[in-house]
Amino acid sequence: MENYKNPISLFKQTNFSKTIWWKLKVNISGYQNETEDKLVTEIFKNRIFRLLYPNIYHYDNKFSRILIQLYEDGYVCWINLDGLVIDKCELRKNEPSKNESSFIKDKVPALLKWIEVQAELNNVYLWGGTLGPNFDCSGLIQTAFFKHHINIPRDSFQIKSFCKHLFYYKESYAALQPGDLLFFGNKEKCDHIGIYKEDGLYYHCSGTDFGRNGIGLDTLKESNDKISLHYKSKLISAGRVVRSYRWDRTIR
Repeated sequence: MENYKNPISLFKQTNFSKTIWWKLKVNISGYQNETEDKLVTEIFKNRIFRLLYPNIYHYDNKFSRILIQLYEDGYVCWINLDGLVIDKCELRKNEPSKNESSFIKDKVPALLKWIEVQAELNNVYLWGGTLGPNFDCSGLIQTAFFKHHINIPRDSFQIKSFCKHLFYYKESYAALQPGDLLFFGNKEKCDHIGIYKEDGLYYHCSGTDFGRNGIGLDTLKESNDKISLHYKSKLISAGRVVRSYRWDRTIR
């Protein structure tokens, strides 16, 4: 078994630098703040992060959580020091592919198949869920893309801003293609996301209040299904992922 150093000792060696990147050696949970156990995201082993807090001026031995920013999507959250196993990570500068949009389009069938398989597993809605089998709405979509080597932001409103805009719902949805993303909410904010399959059908992971408490398949077509009708009434717009999030060229 490999021997890993205590994370704090590693941070001390680099003076709590914000420019050093670290790789996770275990799956961990990300939290909303320093003290409460409100999960905001689960984080896969091998993801990369940088330390935001504490710094060399604020560190003392009382810290049980640290504030980090993830490399693959720019997401910021708190993680526990207890059980944290990390290695220093040297980033390679990768040039963006000239055919990035085509690469993503070619991955869509496998991506939708992966979601179909997840839908067949026993699952429930989990706020912050990304590891599976339990997801939240944006966790399902982000993980589906991650599994196919495409990085996108974490939350639905962030993904909406990141995507190529296709149309607002009051317009026709006839131009939707498999893999396009559907954004739900109100005029103020997008708070739910799904992914288009075909023939008016889309996958999404919904909660217990108005949804299916897990991954389901709903429709944009005329229907008597109460859940489909509810989400259709909240549909704001659609977008298409045409690029992968990159730390060095994506506005954060």
